[in-house]
Amino acid sequence: MLNIAIVDDEEIIRLGLEKMITRFSSDYRIVGSYEDGAEALAAIGAPDLQVDLIITDIKMPYMDGLRFIELVKEKLPGIRCLILSGYNDFEYARKAIQFGVDDYMIKPVDLQELSKLLQTVDRQLSERRENEEQLALAARQQRGHELEEQLRKLLQSGGAGEHAAPSLLPELQSGRGAVIVFRTSNMLAHESLLHYLDEIKAMFHHVVVMDNNLIAVLLSVQEDGKQPEKSVRAISLRLMDYMHNRSGGFIAIGESVLPHVGGSWHGAYVEGLAASRHQFYKERETFAMNLKDLPAKAEQWKFNMPALDEQFKTACEMLDSQTIKTVIPLFFAEAERGKAGYDEIMHMAGHLFYTLTTKIDGFLDALYELQGATFDFHRTVASHFAMRDLKEWLIAIVDQVVKALEPTRNASSKRVIETVKLWIQEHYREEIELTALSETVFLNASYLSFLFKRETNQTITEYITSVRMAKAKEYLKDRLDLKAYQIGELVGYADGIYFNKLFKKTVGVTPQKYRNQTSGSQ
Repeated sequence: MLNIAIVDDEEIIRLGLEKMITRFSSDYRIVGSYEDGAEALAAIGAPDLQVDLIITDIKMPYMDGLRFIELVKEKLPGIRCLILSGYNDFEYARKAIQFGVDDYMIKPVDLQELSKLLQTVDRQLSERRENEEQLALAARQQRGHELEEQLRKLLQSGGAGEHAAPSLLPELQSGRGAVIVFRTSNMLAHESLLHYLDEIKAMFHHVVVMDNNLIAVLLSVQEDGKQPEKSVRAISLRLMDYMHNRSGGFIAIGESVLPHVGGSWHGAYVEGLAASRHQFYKERETFAMNLKDLPAKAEQWKFNMPALDEQFKTACEMLDSQTIKTVIPLFFAEAERGKAGYDEIMHMAGHLFYTLTTKIDGFLDALYELQGATFDFHRTVASHFAMRDLKEWLIAIVDQVVKALEPTRNASSKRVIETVKLWIQEHYREEIELTALSETVFLNASYLSFLFKRETNQTITEYITSVRMAKAKEYLKDRLDLKAYQIGELVGYADGIYFNKLFKKTVGVTPQKYRNQTSGSQ
């Protein structure tokens, strides 16, 4: 809509312009018609009169058009002005431009020229309004983001921020504050909940998105004879009812009412968050909880599973993904049996992750490659809705990382085994200890044994024996001057009797019989 005021001392011209302009478009509206500048100046700018464009003559009694435009521009700098005049004089046009006139038309007015000019002004004003609306919207959004960030910090850390609470939350000072914390099981549930909270936003004062799966609602409850907790629970039940079968997910609701007017919002948020996590170890389900409803826990569950922990570490060192994936659920089953709290489960998950990263070479690098450089373990772990989700995520991560590491590990394993074989072939005469052997390739002894068996289908002891027996057979054939026990000593066996028994067990005949057979065939 383009609101137009006409200023001209000749009524017939004013009426003619009004008739022409309203014919051009229904979006053009004449909101004022004045016979001189003084009358127009007194009317234009009133709160109930919106004028976008002034069309005025230059030569008028009491106040000419240029002086009128000069004064109206001081009053309303953004208003658009169009000069009409019978004077075909460049000086007037030049002065009009100096006073901020948008265009200059000579009487009699050309209909096409006027129509085109009005279209231009209308388009420019529409663009300006749109830009102003966008700037205003951006400013509102920025103020909203800044307030939300301040509230997020207030809830998360409290401290000095608690002193700023009255200025941040003036509308919450008339009653006791309350915080409802929502944890959602997936992004669809998160978006669905935000949508519904927006629909019923009159019930709340602030909705703060704390994280991708975490929303905090701030509200006040009046002391009207009812227990404030009941009012908060009524809101929780309404939201549960709405979300039921709507989001394809679950919500866990934690409620907390500040102990008094002006109480700690941070403390209320922490309590609400803890309540939302109370049933973390259970199956996925929608529930509402207030910590005050719960009996105190007799004793804290403590992470203490040394045998299982040792098995897990060994499996990690051996890169035995099947055992790792079998053992992880056992940790969580133990935590569930002990009704472990959220913090205790997080401690256990952190311990398992630390073991994975320290016992599996290249684990973190592979994980960042898969998850992205911004991967944050603690934030990722906290995003899981229930213990089952966390357990499944850990198992999936192990599976993905081990598969990513396997090609490199296989090539590296082959090089390690070849190095070990060469070392044994060079030192077979010596007493070989597994610990010393593993140190030559910088591996754990048990992992080296596992790796050697996997790659060669032989134990390290069996391979050492095969190398020594091969050398013993060469000596038996080529060194007829040496007795059997001497050959045993040359290949690493100080005990001649043990050498004889081991040779017969390995080759099938005694050393002497092997010599007789081979020397007879030459």
